[in-house]
Amino acid sequence: MQVERPTSRSPSRPIADPRLRIVAVLMLAFCFSTLHGALPLALMLALTLGLVHLSGAGFGRLMRSLRVPGLVVAALVALLPVTSGDTVLTALGPIRLRAEGLEAALGIALRFLCIFALVIVFLATLPSPRLVAGLRGLGLPALMIDMALLTLRHIEDLRADFARREVAMRLRGAPKGVWRGVFRARGWMIASLLLHSHARSERVWHAMILRGHGAPGAAPPDTLTASRGDKAWLAVLIAAAALLFTLEALS
Repeated sequence: MQVERPTSRSPSRPIADPRLRIVAVLMLAFCFSTLHGALPLALMLALTLGLVHLSGAGFGRLMRSLRVPGLVVAALVALLPVTSGDTVLTALGPIRLRAEGLEAALGIALRFLCIFALVIVFLATLPSPRLVAGLRGLGLPALMIDMALLTLRHIEDLRADFARREVAMRLRGAPKGVWRGVFRARGWMIASLLLHSHARSERVWHAMILRGHGAPGAAPPDTLTASRGDKAWLAVLIAAAALLFTLEALS
């Protein structure tokens, strides 16, 4: 299954080719995860903010997407300032805020948030078929690509079926106030939905076999092509990653 590359793209987006976007995210994420110095971290933050601006994703959408992972990171690093290090900055009763732990916590949070922002900028803005097509262009087997696309379609079907069954339950007077009745009704509905989805997946699998799925030459050739602008942007990002590596080594 392939998706044709669009003939036009927004000029503000640094990279349009999904393959190069995946390569850029993996390269920058690996680079960011190795940074610890103050100057490399500051340049990492500046590079991330610049890419967010150029991508057109918008800082509002970025902040909404970072709410949940931001809370997770905050919970994970909250203990470091009070448990790690020897230099005590301040004390509140038995709790002592330590400089080394605070520095480590800020570095971990900053690296994680910048990497997550890159994923949003480069990958979350891609439609799922384009993302899967990019993975195939990087050498992922055609069978895994087809399974990924079918899984995405199956998830959407499950979501639509679940919404329809919820509406049907409310129209038929499903219990609302009693927790036991609500959980029992939801349990039966989810069980029925899973059984129905399993039967549907069996029918889809047999239909795929009858249509020649997996036969040699059944998958169309890759049609993705990278423009000169995309390659130039990737070269710029590689140079930026090399600069960050160098500054980290010198710091």
